[in-house]
Amino acid sequence: MQVEEPTSTQISLDGDKLQKGLAKLVLVIVELLRQILERQAQRRILSGSLSAEEVERLGLAFMQIKEKVGQISEEFGLEPDELDGALKGMLRSKESQMTKTSLVDVLDRLLMKGAVIGGRITISVADIDLIALDLLATLSAIPSLQDKINRYENNG
Repeated sequence: MQVEEPTSTQISLDGDKLQKGLAKLVLVIVELLRQILERQAQRRILSGSLSAEEVERLGLAFMQIKEKVGQISEEFGLEPDELDGALKGMLRSKESQMTKTSLVDVLDRLLMKGAVIGGRITISVADIDLIALDLLATLSAIPSLQDKINRYENNG
């Protein structure tokens, strides 16, 4: 009688590759948020609703964030343009108008108009769904004092 040994399938995860992929994902999200926040800060600065000290603090904070993202990118062997490339590749469309639009542009526009967003994000590893995140959120920019005054004057 011959006993067959069961065949075992092993999944080999390259730790460095996995780490680099996760680092890139997190850094792309941080870069997306940085760009969106920077646009909102520029609007507030241009509206004159921030003091000189607040403008200085914002400028310094954005420089530090960008520098830190660059340092972490280097640690994981990511090229500086990889994060921007990942952001630009997130929107795919056959429409010529959309090919010129970045995800930052879309989110920035949503912030300016305001939106209620509902959806589900499913996070998978090795094509196996592990986490479902159901979302319902209101997305809007925080208006400057001047925007509030203008709205009051137009409605009053």
